[in-house]
Amino acid sequence: MTSETGGMLCAAIAAHASDRPEKTALSRGDHRLTYRELAAAVDTLAARLGELGVAAEDVVVIDLPVGFDTVVAMAAVSRAGAAFTLLEPDLPDPRKQLIIDDCRPAALITEAGPARGPQPGPPLDERLVRRTSPAAYVGYTSGSTGVPKGAVIERAALENHVRRTIDWYGLTSDDTRLLFSSIAFDLALEQICTTLAVGGELVFRDEAFVYGGAEDFLHHCHRLGITVLSLPTGVFNRFGAELAGSAGHIAPGLRLVMAGGEAPTQGAVTSWANVAPGGTRVVNGYGPTETAVVVCYRDLLPGEPVAIGAPIDGVRFRLAPLGDGADASELVIQGVAVGRGYLGRAASSAAFCVRDGEWSYRTGDVATARPDGGYDLHGRFDAQVKVHGGFRVELGEIVSRLLAADIVLDAVVVPFDGAGSRLLAAFVRLDPGIAPPEDPEAALVRQLASALPDYMVPSQVTVVDEFPLTSRGKVDQAALAERAQNRPGGDTGEEDGATDVTAQLRLAWRQVLGSPPQDGTTSFFAVGGNSVRAIELITQVRKRLDVQLRAAELYRTPGFDALARLLSDRREGIPTAHHTTGTTLVRMRPAGTDRLWVFLPPLSGAVTRYASMSRMLPADDTVWAMETPPELSGKGMAALADGLADVLLAHDVDRYGTICVSGFSLGGVFGYEVARRLYDRCGDKVRALLIDPPDPGAHRVRLADAFDIFVRVGWSIPVPAERFVDADGGFDLAAVTAAAKDAGTLARDAGRQEIEDAWSVYASNARVLDDFVLSPPDGLPVRILQGDTGGEIDYARRGPTAVDAGVDQPWTAGAALGQWRDILPDDAVDRLPVDHFALLEAPNDVLVRDWLDARAQR
Repeated sequence: MTSETGGMLCAAIAAHASDRPEKTALSRGDHRLTYRELAAAVDTLAARLGELGVAAEDVVVIDLPVGFDTVVAMAAVSRAGAAFTLLEPDLPDPRKQLIIDDCRPAALITEAGPARGPQPGPPLDERLVRRTSPAAYVGYTSGSTGVPKGAVIERAALENHVRRTIDWYGLTSDDTRLLFSSIAFDLALEQICTTLAVGGELVFRDEAFVYGGAEDFLHHCHRLGITVLSLPTGVFNRFGAELAGSAGHIAPGLRLVMAGGEAPTQGAVTSWANVAPGGTRVVNGYGPTETAVVVCYRDLLPGEPVAIGAPIDGVRFRLAPLGDGADASELVIQGVAVGRGYLGRAASSAAFCVRDGEWSYRTGDVATARPDGGYDLHGRFDAQVKVHGGFRVELGEIVSRLLAADIVLDAVVVPFDGAGSRLLAAFVRLDPGIAPPEDPEAALVRQLASALPDYMVPSQVTVVDEFPLTSRGKVDQAALAERAQNRPGGDTGEEDGATDVTAQLRLAWRQVLGSPPQDGTTSFFAVGGNSVRAIELITQVRKRLDVQLRAAELYRTPGFDALARLLSDRREGIPTAHHTTGTTLVRMRPAGTDRLWVFLPPLSGAVTRYASMSRMLPADDTVWAMETPPELSGKGMAALADGLADVLLAHDVDRYGTICVSGFSLGGVFGYEVARRLYDRCGDKVRALLIDPPDPGAHRVRLADAFDIFVRVGWSIPVPAERFVDADGGFDLAAVTAAAKDAGTLARDAGRQEIEDAWSVYASNARVLDDFVLSPPDGLPVRILQGDTGGEIDYARRGPTAVDAGVDQPWTAGAALGQWRDILPDDAVDRLPVDHFALLEAPNDVLVRDWLDARAQR
């Protein structure tokens, strides 16, 4: 297939579908797409585009979640002879509309399928002069006027890049590559096109996989068989800094890693070069959006200066003097890689021009030639900056967005150095004639986030009375950048030296997002947080608190208060995953001697479900929890309860004024039995407050069901438990161990023994109710909170009124409590209309806390 009828990518997919039809082309987790399936999907979609009239030199906008369909759409558009424009899924709708209005596509491909464009424009070669071949794609970058600029790149340029990259990397069909980059960042094209051109496997990532920390990331890459990585420089530098303290050699299969976007640090180069036993090849790539992806490569060696390489075949560099006696020059790119120019209002830009008789692109980068044929870069001479590891931004576009806000009188945006990459800070003067909102800085961040890509939203927005000026009366941008670099936590009244977890998290939050959370429920991702800023927050947390926060945890727990509790628990050694600590008695929160809480564990034998509850109970209360060790739980309920009660008595439990024994689910049965034994020794001090315990007369846990809970809940492994069950019904605990490490819930250096010990507790607890019959309380005060999905509850209700008005309802005759109804009076049971497994999750945990506190006082 020639470039006129579909291009290299389509031809390669078709060839691989014929030669190696069952070879995996695309994968994500357990999902696979073979080359045969990929080719068939491309043919089908290309036919539908043809029915819509899509033809050569048309534009097709692809607006899809990043996945297999994205690659299918790219190839189908190419097969139809058209050019594609990729939209980042999280791009604000106004920004998407600006791009659609600018490129005027003949068709759009969304999750609903392909459809005609709202206002199709003329063919691209009627809008911009065709240089060498049909258009391949339109890549968008920031524009100084507030409108993004679309550069048209031709097919010959893309194909030349693909061929030279394959040769430079030495790519083969045995290589497996990770699609890491943002889909709208042209580095993603390098990862997609080169991998499929050679018949390799392209692996899609998810957020938890990518941002779990450098070592976890590389362990994941090793398990997936990743051999070649291309990373934005910001991520390359940040992970490189983390790897500086590692033992090295943690990714034996990774033979090459490329950093693209801006200059990597020498320290990061050294770290990455040592991740494989035989050394990992580190490559620096350079290429602006206005050319086909990367136009030069250079191998980087530890200790050597960081520079860019000589241009690839078909591309030439020229140095244009800047004048005024400057030693450096502007780097100009010529040859096949250069795009046709910009679409729309940006078409008249002087960046594309004829120089020395050749079509050229003026990069704006200041450069000098090196004796070895490479080039040193010295920043830019225009108003553009590169941020977040390689995204090129026109600061004027952000300023124009700020000035569009009614409250803003004037604005300045400056770059400053963050951890591993450059970030942006905005400084604004407010209009004194307009009343600002309560938190104008946060309001402006939200306004920018609703209109601009994540990487263009400043990490800081600061209101100032006046801008600092230079001696010549101009805004002193260097002073503003220094202020951004050294910005403290703001006017929150907190000091950087504070050790309080909440204070330090607030400082980290403000450092990353530019303003503190509005309240405890503020979600990190709702106020400007994104995958890049997630790395920054994780880095800040580790630096300030010496606590490891995984990105998967941040995505699951983005609210400020919930995140602060998680970090507090981790800092104080309270476990935060649903598996055992190896300690029978866990002192979750020591306090006074007036009231003691003792929580007994559910099926897992672990106490981690009570970590949040321990924080929510009154501050003067002491909170303990108990785990069920294998040596006790395997001997039946009587022996287990006797053993746990003996442990409590050995720790002088009777010194407390009130002893409240509780437990969730199976822990409620354990709690009842332990409370009965304590009541025999401690009398009226003891009461049993049980959270949705099962009916021992009817509840039997099959071992397979216990294993399912063990995998999904206990270790948060996101694959079906059946994957770890062999043909004979046995459980593959070695595979569970590896999966738990991948999920981030088991330490990397942990052995299989921890999994085996935890499973032995699950297995023995699953049988603990066999032949067990409840005995009457004989004077022990007992209350049960029963979960019930039969109604709705008003989550706005808080405090004791939730107990009195929302929960204090005796069970009805139809309630399935079995043996409990035989030994307890009707008024011993309250009902909460919440599903069993959601009882201890927010916001229901507050209602459970209210019930516990109220019943403990009665």
